[in-house]
Amino acid sequence: MSRALARLALAAALLAPAAAAAAPWDMPMQAGLFAPVPGGMSLQPSVASLLAPAPAALLEPVLPAMSLRTPVYAAPGPRVPAEADPAAGGDAARLLADAEDAIKAAEQVAAALPAPSAAELAERLVAGQVQLEGGDAEGAAIVFLDLLENASGTPAAVQARYYLGEALLQLRMRRWASECFSLTLADASPEGRRLHQRSVARLLELAAPARARGHARKQGLSVMPELRARMQAVGLDGDRGPGSELSALDITRLRGWVAAVPPEQRIAELRYAWGRFLFLSKEYDAALAELDGLVPADLPLGTSGPAWRSLLRATYVAGAAAAALGRLDDAIVRFDRIVATRSLPGLAEQEIRELAWMARARIFHDRGDYDGALLSYRSIGRASPLYQSALYEIAWTLLRADRHEAALAALDQLLRETPDSPAAAEAKSLRGKLQIRRRNWKAAEDEFAALRRHFDDQYKAVAPALAVGSDALDYVGAVIRSDPRHFALDSLVPRAAIPLARNLPRAVQAERLARETGETEHLLRETLALLERMELAAASSERALLFTDLGAHWQALDRAARDLGEAGEALLTAAGRRPNSAVVDMRRTVDALFERPSKHLRRVSDLGEPLAQARAEAGAVRARLYGLEYVHRESSRRGSPDPFFQEAAALRSELGALEDSLADAHRGLQVARATLRFTDPLPATRREAITAYNALVGQSWPGGGGDELRNQWQRRQRLLVRLDAGRKRLAAAAQTRLARALDVLREERDNLTRYRDELEALRPRADVTATEAVHAGIRDVAADLRYWTIRADVGLLDVAWATKEAELELARDLERTRDRSVKNIDRAVTEALEDSE
Repeated sequence: MSRALARLALAAALLAPAAAAAAPWDMPMQAGLFAPVPGGMSLQPSVASLLAPAPAALLEPVLPAMSLRTPVYAAPGPRVPAEADPAAGGDAARLLADAEDAIKAAEQVAAALPAPSAAELAERLVAGQVQLEGGDAEGAAIVFLDLLENASGTPAAVQARYYLGEALLQLRMRRWASECFSLTLADASPEGRRLHQRSVARLLELAAPARARGHARKQGLSVMPELRARMQAVGLDGDRGPGSELSALDITRLRGWVAAVPPEQRIAELRYAWGRFLFLSKEYDAALAELDGLVPADLPLGTSGPAWRSLLRATYVAGAAAAALGRLDDAIVRFDRIVATRSLPGLAEQEIRELAWMARARIFHDRGDYDGALLSYRSIGRASPLYQSALYEIAWTLLRADRHEAALAALDQLLRETPDSPAAAEAKSLRGKLQIRRRNWKAAEDEFAALRRHFDDQYKAVAPALAVGSDALDYVGAVIRSDPRHFALDSLVPRAAIPLARNLPRAVQAERLARETGETEHLLRETLALLERMELAAASSERALLFTDLGAHWQALDRAARDLGEAGEALLTAAGRRPNSAVVDMRRTVDALFERPSKHLRRVSDLGEPLAQARAEAGAVRARLYGLEYVHRESSRRGSPDPFFQEAAALRSELGALEDSLADAHRGLQVARATLRFTDPLPATRREAITAYNALVGQSWPGGGGDELRNQWQRRQRLLVRLDAGRKRLAAAAQTRLARALDVLREERDNLTRYRDELEALRPRADVTATEAVHAGIRDVAADLRYWTIRADVGLLDVAWATKEAELELARDLERTRDRSVKNIDRAVTEALEDSE
């Protein structure tokens, strides 16, 4: 569905409001809904976005949440009343000049725009590249998609296709990105050939995708040196990377393409991507050779070269490849080159340097060089995301070096500074073992007893939700269905157990599955509502109002028509004839129409009042639910759980239904507002009144007068004709601009309807799958809590055993001392008897 939503975003950019912070009905009448761009292009990336990890990024900037405020249409301008004095002719001249300026401006903007030049397209392409470099991947993707679809066949479009793939990579639309790079690779034009190597580099990245952001600092086997050593001893890999986005055949073709390019002709990006791909394919010798060719030993690392980021990463991967080959000294040399690079501007590059420190420390740790390991660990600063891992591994290193006091201090520091760390439980257990080593039995027993109580209480809180096939499963499903978009394990797992839950893959995957299901459904509903509002806008009878520039001139023509009427009144006064009562009454009618707001929109605003009552009802249900859950937690903590799940599931279902109804009502209000915004008769009524006003003024002209007055009157009549023609040309220009957006809307209406039908068919199975997955995740959390409880019990047994061993050893010492004393006494008695004889 991502591609359909992205293309809808293109249409949304054509239909986007000029002011991203205001809905169309809240904007002044001078501001329209559609905004043009230089060169005749109709795309506005600053107010529209592609589908992103947060789907609201697509919907909110395109059509913001519609407020319930009563809109006030801005009057075209202050009315200048006609004065019955000789100066009226001067006022008429000023009004005629203002009206002519407005008509000329409208005629110019309505003129057919020429096709954008190559320079304009290049400027647009560079603007998109700047947005992409600045981190605005969504806006940049809109720019590139516009160039690709509206300027196809141009050099700018060829380059836009590649950069669209770059933006889609950042937006995690990998499949579409691979198509962009593949098409660029197949393009034989000069512009396409210049991008071939870069396209291959990106396709290699898709063949071996990178980890999610933050994976390097995720707690796991890597921070448990004893487990890491055991895994390595039996030849196991502690983790498995993400799957490839390309087929085996595509990867084979990529290998052939890279092999066809001599190494010395490969750009830095391609060499790094190829070396990284070989490393992840466990072809360590080939990876090391390729990366060493990119970054020779005598090449200093810095930030001055154009490809310094690739060189830095290549050095790190080369060090990892050398370590995988067992060439640890070579690996340390490469890591040393990275840590010696001090001036790294980006956070990602700074993390690479910290990872190099961590890699050095682990190599030294596994070698038994504990001083070298500690030096490297302590080079990782407090601000680093790897600081927690470094603290834990420092404690292990000190323990291996038999520096128990220092290890205990490191663990205390870890627990003091990061009490919610996933390694906190392991640190507490390790602290108890250290107390045993120090023969501090009481402190060790207290440590393990506190650990046991902590995890046992959490297990008791989770245990009632573990009965498969009972009301507990229905309750889990109700919790998910009530708000799947914002579902979190926190709603089912005790807060203190969340760090453990976040470290369990199945629990995290279950949470993600529930959220993605809800997010997809919500996004589809909001997109269909957005599409409906866009269709209403496109069907508006006054389409010029949909565009910022055309709408401004459309309203300026209304002001010009009003000025022409007032100029006619001034000319009548200058000719010695005061306006009759019909003209005066019509002028008052025009003034009243421009001063009052729309009654229709005010009625829609009043419809929003019942929503407050519905929100209050939902809040009351939510309060009852939270109270029930609190009582259940307290009773579970006391060991006497109450019958909870059936009632809680019913309340969750009721709350979910209420919130769905509120969301549907809100969407209905949005559609109603959009409907009235584009079908409100008030603007047409104003225009008809202005026309009638001008007609009455024209019928009142007595003729005669001086030449200057006659010339001004004839000028006014010509301007009225030009004004009518200019309005028609503005409407035609708006229709021309709308053509592309209407095509996209028609295409995506069918696509979104098909997606909705598919989702409705899959929803029951998705609900069951999400419920079962989350329930399985809770069982994993409970099993982990039970595991830690058992670990604490084992720790208590270790304390008891160590205490007993110490007591037995003391008893043995006492027996040995007694035996020695008895022997000494016997010897002394024997000697005394011998002396007496």
